[in-house]
Amino acid sequence: MDAERMMANQPWVRSRFWLVAGLFGVSALFVLGAQPFAVGIIPSPFDKLAHALLFGCLFLVLDSALALPLWLVLVTPLLISAADEFHQLFLPGRQPDLADWWAGLCGVLLAACWRHFRR
Repeated sequence: MDAERMMANQPWVRSRFWLVAGLFGVSALFVLGAQPFAVGIIPSPFDKLAHALLFGCLFLVLDSALALPLWLVLVTPLLISAADEFHQLFLPGRQPDLADWWAGLCGVLLAACWRHFRR
């Protein structure tokens, strides 16, 4: 089956490259975040900047990868951020923090504004 026919069968996929990159990035977030070396790797307050950058970039990757309504592309990184914070409940030495989720929200909103004004 050629690539054009595959893309016609998946009209919600804009770019398989960015889709794979996004899935790889989210997988890395959960796998690497569960490792002992991840505890305190980025000191406060720079961890908030890291959250903003990570989830802002995730929004841009998902926006490039998927042809979905904007609200759904905005919500998806925020749900992943919430899942990451929940995941930290079960990791020794890690602490879930609502401020991390808020930082991710700020990053997503800034990336969405940048996307809007770029187009």
